[in-house]
Amino acid sequence: MNLQSIPILTLLIVIPIVGAVPIIFFPRTETLLNRTWLLLVSLVEFVVSLGLILGFQVGATGPQFVEQVPWVPSLGIQYHLGLDGISLAMVLLSTFLTVIAVLGSWNAMDNDRGKEYAGFILLLEAGVIGSFVSLDLILFFAFWEAMLVPAYLLVGVCGGPRRVYAAYKFFLYTAVGSLLMLIGIIGVYVIHIQQGGAPTFDVATLARTPIPAGLQLWPFLAFTLAFAIKVPIWPLHTWLPDLYREAPLGAMVLITMLVKVGAYGFLRFAIPLFPAAATSWAPILSALALVGIIYGGLSAFVQRDFVLVVAYSSIAHLGFIVLGIFSLTHQSVEGAVVQMVNHGISAGALFLIAAMIYARTGSTSFENLGGVAAKWPVLGSFALVSMLSSVGLPGLNGFVGEFLIVYGTFVSNRGYAVIAAIGIVIAATYLFTMFRQAMHGPVLPSLSGTDLSGREVVALIPLVALIILIGVYPAPLLNSLETSVDRITASVQTAQVVPASQVGLVVMSRCQEAIPCQ
Repeated sequence: MNLQSIPILTLLIVIPIVGAVPIIFFPRTETLLNRTWLLLVSLVEFVVSLGLILGFQVGATGPQFVEQVPWVPSLGIQYHLGLDGISLAMVLLSTFLTVIAVLGSWNAMDNDRGKEYAGFILLLEAGVIGSFVSLDLILFFAFWEAMLVPAYLLVGVCGGPRRVYAAYKFFLYTAVGSLLMLIGIIGVYVIHIQQGGAPTFDVATLARTPIPAGLQLWPFLAFTLAFAIKVPIWPLHTWLPDLYREAPLGAMVLITMLVKVGAYGFLRFAIPLFPAAATSWAPILSALALVGIIYGGLSAFVQRDFVLVVAYSSIAHLGFIVLGIFSLTHQSVEGAVVQMVNHGISAGALFLIAAMIYARTGSTSFENLGGVAAKWPVLGSFALVSMLSSVGLPGLNGFVGEFLIVYGTFVSNRGYAVIAAIGIVIAATYLFTMFRQAMHGPVLPSLSGTDLSGREVVALIPLVALIILIGVYPAPLLNSLETSVDRITASVQTAQVVPASQVGLVVMSRCQEAIPCQ
């Protein structure tokens, strides 16, 4: 049977949406029914996603599992889905982390908001997966907007004491980014038509006939600002610590995928559609990524809360991802994608551990912790492996991504690579400090209860297994990315580069030639 002929991508979008519908009719008091159904749907989704591995052809050029149906033919809008090595990794990570998030949130759904929690998780998963497999700009924008709503409600309804503020701030930032991206999409569409192309929002078609280099600046900036907010890149990062602090800790395992959509947008849209502008602005974006690495690391170092350390650590790790993307070498881009996977696994594990600590102590502040490893040695052992993964210890997954990023950056800019290496040292400092303050020292009286339950161990074991597997044997992941990364780096190598200092003048001259400015 040819798995590529089965609409697996549509199924992966539809299953969680359909699975969310019965939850509306479940009694609010039946918490066991709500969470059991959520686990069942997420497991079915994960099993279906495994079919992508069986049918995926490593080394094949072009998207796979393609589904293409006219949507609004008069405007060239299509329901166009497809998968390459990068989106394959992101989709599998999303379905996997959803199951882990459900297992980690099992007891958190024992309240009057458990019903809403289950529904929002499934709708968020559908939106994230739709974003990763969309090959039409309008379709991507629709899923981009769709995943905003359940994320906002998940935090605003089920989050912590300042949940409304955090959700509102997240919504405003993302809404601004969405508006900018929509303007950029319309701009690309209009320019493409005025350059003689047929009406289309198809990404592959637009990338094959890129708009003139001098006209790429403004749509590139519109897309870039939208993705920079979502990642987020410094100084557009301020929504992230608030959201991470107030979101349900178990759900954070899946919410970490939201920022991956921003990084994915750079790789799928911003660079292939605007290769000349991306090449011209790469040094600036790399510099901002470096600021994020150092700022995130120093901010994490002064935090006195487990969750906030992980939040600011995420800013630093996402800075590494953006640096890898805009160093624009094969190794750095490949390392950026590997690090996107690693961040989902490592940060997901740390958030899961934070949720388990909070369930036992009612706090994640270092003032109320200490001696956790002595009191709960199994929890402490999982925390140690997860922390070392974030540090980038050789033999664990974090080392693979960081090494490829620093090596690829060194090829393009040695100074940037040195600063990035300093960021790794800072990361080791604050992560070891966090582990010492939370896990060692005298056992505080506030630590009560038992060590990890069987369910909690089952939730953490797959994460630790992937941490070790990717660190020891990353070849399957790297091989699946090879063709996709080659296509991205080839697009910038053949681009007509316009220096950033001159691009404004070129835009004006091309504007007069191709598009009436009045």
